[in-house]
Amino acid sequence: MASETPDTTRHTGNLPNEARRQRVIALYQTGLSMRDVAREVGVTFQAVHSMLVRADVYRRPRGGNTGGHSRHRK
Repeated sequence: MASETPDTTRHTGNLPNEARRQRVIALYQTGLSMRDVAREVGVTFQAVHSMLVRADVYRRPRGGNTGGHSRHRK
């Protein structure tokens, strides 16, 4: 009988990806834009968007200059 050795080639989990996902969510919820989060974490804008969609995180509307302090109020 051959001794069984653990299969190290098998994927065992997404711990690094999960940590990155949690960081993306936390940064976005602090008020950073998706583009700023992407730069901070080192991923693409699309990756940030996908992570937020999959995590069912509310995404703010586009355009950051529509607040009460803006001269471009609508």
